[in-house]
Amino acid sequence: MNIRFSAPTRLREALTVHHGREITALASPIVLTMFSQTLMWTVDTMFLGHHSSLALGAAGLGGILLWTSYSAVNNLSRITGTFISQAHGKNDDSRVGDYAWQGMYMATLTGLVLMLLGMNARPLMDWTGIPPHVLDGAAVYMRWRALSAVFTQWGFALMGYFQGRRKVGVPMWAGIISNLANALLDWWFIFGWAGIEVAGHRFFEIPAMGLRGAALATSCGVALNTTIMFLAMFGSAEARRRYRIHVPRIPNLRKLKDIARVGAPSSVENFVDMSTLALFSTFIGRSGEIALAANQIQIQLLSFSFMPMWGLTTAGSVLTGNWLGASRPADASKYGRQVYKLGLYYCLSLGVLLVLFRHQVFRVFTPDPEVLAFGGVLAVLAAIFQVGDGMRMVGSGLLTGAGDTKPVMLITIGVMWGVMLPGSWWAIVRQGGDVTTAWAVASLSYMIQGVAFWLRFRSDSWQRVKIFSSAV
Repeated sequence: MNIRFSAPTRLREALTVHHGREITALASPIVLTMFSQTLMWTVDTMFLGHHSSLALGAAGLGGILLWTSYSAVNNLSRITGTFISQAHGKNDDSRVGDYAWQGMYMATLTGLVLMLLGMNARPLMDWTGIPPHVLDGAAVYMRWRALSAVFTQWGFALMGYFQGRRKVGVPMWAGIISNLANALLDWWFIFGWAGIEVAGHRFFEIPAMGLRGAALATSCGVALNTTIMFLAMFGSAEARRRYRIHVPRIPNLRKLKDIARVGAPSSVENFVDMSTLALFSTFIGRSGEIALAANQIQIQLLSFSFMPMWGLTTAGSVLTGNWLGASRPADASKYGRQVYKLGLYYCLSLGVLLVLFRHQVFRVFTPDPEVLAFGGVLAVLAAIFQVGDGMRMVGSGLLTGAGDTKPVMLITIGVMWGVMLPGSWWAIVRQGGDVTTAWAVASLSYMIQGVAFWLRFRSDSWQRVKIFSSAV
């Protein structure tokens, strides 16, 4: 029977989100996990703000520089989730265990490199032109934060292991517990504690460590987060029975090459994105402290889009990998389109709110009239930017779940280095534009990138990517 649908029916079908509960159930704990990771840095900032302005500024600088270096390799650890999700979709229990172990080996290697870099970063920072005493403080923060670099990379690989199997609750609870520990240790290590006196003896006395204490507290929190996930992985009866996860695997060069082949382009993409945003902010900084303050508020506004969209991005990546692993590419495409719809509806809703309250949102962050003068236009630009950014994130997640990371990398390089960097430099440095001009260029750039990712997803070429090498 040939059934024809009316135009209103087809439109309703096109606008309806299917499998919405399944997608949001997977995405919501990931959002909380992301929020908990961001919260560690926020708690450091809150405590250090009550310690000294120098410590606060040095920690902010050190954190940005350290995370930019991390971004060059983070996705080599995170990409473990792509291999796990596809192996899980295939019901290939052997590969789940194998790639979980190989992902940990890759994370160990990248973590050690980052630790050595962070602990010896001071001589590499003079080019910034920042006062030496601020750089000295930033180097202290980086040195103590870098102690947990291996744990950070292990954590990314372990999140990939759990999320690829849709066990998203474990990373969420590990994040919540470790953040509570980080807050307690921040208070204890930054300001010191007299301890407890029992029978004339004092226990748990800690001297005030200031900046070093904040970094050490965060490193301890990261280590605790990773340890909880380790215990959950090795302590699971199902994981021991199905994946024999407790049985050590030796490093396998072929599987490590698989991880590097798929993960390296994703890491380059991440680094290009992060470094472009860092340089973008330095261009804005040439306009003075008012422009920088407005820029910082703009970034804070956009965080309300970033974290929910990150959850959807990861959920989309997992679902794509699961369905491709099960040799059901049509379902992978169908679910991907639903993730796109959910993301677009969220971004459009947030965009409407930003436009409606464009003259009020900046007042939440500052009473400075000079900064507020930019607020209305920047809020509208934020509404536009986060739509393009949201679609960019969803597209990147879906294609990464398929292992289609090279086109994502090439598109990112082309847009970031071919449009956004030269465009913002020309508009601000050469033409004397202000912070609103900069964000207009950024909004256009991210919209182009979002459209390019959508066209790649729509082509279905990603369905034919093979991430596992042919050898058994």
